[in-house]
Amino acid sequence: MQQEGAIVLGTGGDNSNRSIGSFFEGAMTAGLPSDLADDAVQANIVSVGYGGPTGNMGTLTPASEISLRATTACCTSDYLRHQFFAGVLSPISSSSSTLDMEDATWIVRRGFSNNSCLSLESKNYPGYYLRHFNFKLFLQPYDGSSQFAADSTFCPVPGMNGQGVSLRSVNFPDKYIRHFFFWGFIASEGGANPWDTTTLWRDDVSWIVSPPFAP
Repeated sequence: MQQEGAIVLGTGGDNSNRSIGSFFEGAMTAGLPSDLADDAVQANIVSVGYGGPTGNMGTLTPASEISLRATTACCTSDYLRHQFFAGVLSPISSSSSTLDMEDATWIVRRGFSNNSCLSLESKNYPGYYLRHFNFKLFLQPYDGSSQFAADSTFCPVPGMNGQGVSLRSVNFPDKYIRHFFFWGFIASEGGANPWDTTTLWRDDVSWIVSPPFAP
């Protein structure tokens, strides 16, 4: 009997196709690679220039890079961003720090649990996605679970206040991404939680899809 080895990329530990991340290039070595081998691989990655623009800017098509601006009258200069791995609303402009602009830039991906919807990947934390947990928004690495897939999938619909879009949770279809006291939630129009208040709900769940601050 003859046995041959193989390397398979793009499958998860459960043999699914839900693994995430970007494999650029590598090298096979016998045993632990030397620093020289590591440096050579890294030099090739840098020279090729990976990490350029991912696609159309400012649209909800997959691979596009976007920023999401609030439409509520108080906050029309504020954008949905991650900060300390939580979804928050902050004022962002071209004079903001590079970190702030990167935190407010999202890459549109096909929805993990519904291909006709979308998931939002962080521009500066590849493999990390916006998801809800206990109705609050967080930035977390995709773990391949069906729960994470559902929690990180949102379906765009026309903005509830007539502006932009609203992003409906795929597993809580009466709830939409909302800002409330500058924190990010998924919220229904009326409900048991403070962030479900009907006051300004239609404005708070409506977002303008804008070109990315950090393309």
